[in-house]
Amino acid sequence: MNKFPVCPIFIPANRLEWVEKTFDKGTDAVIIDLEDSVPKEQKDETRNNLFSYLDSHDFDKTILIRVNPVDGEFGKEDMKTLSEVSSKIDAFMLPKIEQAGVLNDLPDNLIALIETPKSIQNLEEISCHKNVIGIALGGADLSASLGSDMSWDSLLFTRSKIIIEAAANNLFTIDSPFMNIEDISSLENESVLSNGLGFDGKAAIHPNQIETITKSFLPNESDIQEAKEIIKLFNSSSEAVIAYKGKMIDMPIVLSMEKRLRLVGIDPKNID
Repeated sequence: MNKFPVCPIFIPANRLEWVEKTFDKGTDAVIIDLEDSVPKEQKDETRNNLFSYLDSHDFDKTILIRVNPVDGEFGKEDMKTLSEVSSKIDAFMLPKIEQAGVLNDLPDNLIALIETPKSIQNLEEISCHKNVIGIALGGADLSASLGSDMSWDSLLFTRSKIIIEAAANNLFTIDSPFMNIEDISSLENESVLSNGLGFDGKAAIHPNQIETITKSFLPNESDIQEAKEIIKLFNSSSEAVIAYKGKMIDMPIVLSMEKRLRLVGIDPKNID
């Protein structure tokens, strides 16, 4: 994966005609879902159709696949079948991962979906696993198992733990979807909080959420220009700390500015 997804959007695997349409609406990634959105009696046919679809299509954007739980027969068959077209898949999203041991014989491009109390308890060992490249929060299932609501404060502990473990293991992070597709204002508020906490992106469940999430996570032109100026000024100085428009700038700030540029595909080592 060349770039972690900022606004991956869930698409039912039995509605593959939506994939290209959704990319046209501006998302940078899709999560093709074989789990919750596909009825049990359709799972085998849907999996086979997805295999044929991936085998016959090429995309220049990120394709993620949420399989069924890998400790069950549907999940095992998902991984077996789709591994044959793994070159078309940027990462497999694994639901309800509670133990790192189940990841041992799987590919090395896994996103662990944290959505049960045991997932939280074992998050450190899951995050350390060599096959895991990202961590995602499944807020709906988690809140149901906790008996809580899905508000920011209710799941803040889990969000914070995900950020800490991901940072320690150099993983990207995806925050849980915001479930009210009509409340764009609250979506924006939660996206800003997610970004501020350290999440790299937030999943969407409807195309009308794409623009709001993307704007909340990606730097604007002013942010980009500031990052370039800070990096240039710091690199031209022999001091460990410099001043920029009244702000004190040291190496941690420079590193955050470099990350800001990478979010929009700019190489901070090669800026004009």
